Amino acid sequence: MPRSSPLFNRALPEEALVIFRDRLFRRFDFIAVNLASRDYLVGDGFTVADAYLFTVLGWMKGFSIDLDRWPATARYMRRIGGRASVQSALARQAETPPVE
Repeated sequence: MPRSSPLFNRALPEEALVIFRDRLFRRFDFIAVNLASRDYLVGDGFTVADAYLFTVLGWMKGFSIDLDRWPATARYMRRIGGRASVQSALARQAETPPVE
């Protein structure tokens, strides 16, 4: 799975962020290769791995990382995001007030 946690650290210098983005992008390359030949991350159906990957990839918007750089991954996000269960979860999340 992609390790995006360093990107949340706003105190890191840009030089360090470049290194972490490079590592992250190599993982995205690997994921994209796998998603080019299948609909789901593992096996023939939606699993918890897909739910987690969808969540983590969704964070990339906040880091100005455009997933269209990996077309198979962008298609995957649209496909998973279109699932009724995912739409329902996202709607419930939007109704939940943020923790302060």
